[in-house]
Amino acid sequence: MRIGVFCPNWVGDAVMALPFLNACRDANPDATIIAICKSWVAPIYENHHTIDGIISFHKKDLTGFRATDNAGRSLKALDLDRFYLLSDSYRAAYLAKKSETAVRIGYPGQGRSGLLTKIIPRQKTKMHRSYKYLNLLGHSNGEISIGSDGIVLQDKEKEWAKDELVQLGISDPIAFFPFSVATSRSLPQLKVLEILEKTAEPILILGGKGDQSRAEILVDASRKNNIHTVAGHYGLRKSIALISICRGAVGADSGLGHISANLGVPTVSLFGAGDSKSTGPMGLKTRIIDENVHCSPCLKNKCHNSIEPLLCLEKTHPDLPWKLLSELWV
Repeated sequence: MRIGVFCPNWVGDAVMALPFLNACRDANPDATIIAICKSWVAPIYENHHTIDGIISFHKKDLTGFRATDNAGRSLKALDLDRFYLLSDSYRAAYLAKKSETAVRIGYPGQGRSGLLTKIIPRQKTKMHRSYKYLNLLGHSNGEISIGSDGIVLQDKEKEWAKDELVQLGISDPIAFFPFSVATSRSLPQLKVLEILEKTAEPILILGGKGDQSRAEILVDASRKNNIHTVAGHYGLRKSIALISICRGAVGADSGLGHISANLGVPTVSLFGAGDSKSTGPMGLKTRIIDENVHCSPCLKNKCHNSIEPLLCLEKTHPDLPWKLLSELWV
């Protein structure tokens, strides 16, 4: 049996897909399982024991009809028997169809039902996204083993991270993730400064290339010598390694928050527009701050509350993240 799994397109969702891969391996111990994904989430799956290979596509590989068609046809070489679609996009279903896999399993929507051979009805009750993925295997009511079979780091990656912190002159930092891909989930700058003002712990700000200038502004504005930034300095894999050796993590609803929780790092996540019951980070040492204000969860990428902008995040008292984090250290 050869199984392909088209993984989600966002880092946080890619982390939430790990229980599916674990369950898929448990159900098919002798199968060859291939993770198929966008290049920017591929680092989540590196070295994972449940998969036998990773096929990743760069943005240019899936831009335009011809490129997407060629990408789908290239998957025929995998000779898959079954193709699971964790992404709900039409493009994912089109790639599966072009791979000529006999059994293509996914949820309906976006006009893609005709591209699937087995359509799984969506659950009517709200469930965490990890269970939504598991439902494709018929395991939506099963238990997720939190704290095992997560992101895998090699010893040499951890050693690099330790050496890098020494070079940076930082010891036992707390990872800080103020940014998200959506402005409605990113912590407002003044709120970040209020939160940072409440701690003397060494802080390491992480983020993507697009976050670099914003992180530098925060460091300058804080005027505190315990705040450091490496946002935009490393790729995802090295960022994961750095997060893994931090004492804790505080941040917005973001992919990095899912990573830290999955790694077992004590993590406090502040939820804005997102629905914490559906997409909250899962981990043994995880706390979620969800103020549940009158306009939450709006699920919008931009805040539409013109009277009280980002009330969902502004309402959080700046002491609370540190209080919750200290409880996780006990």
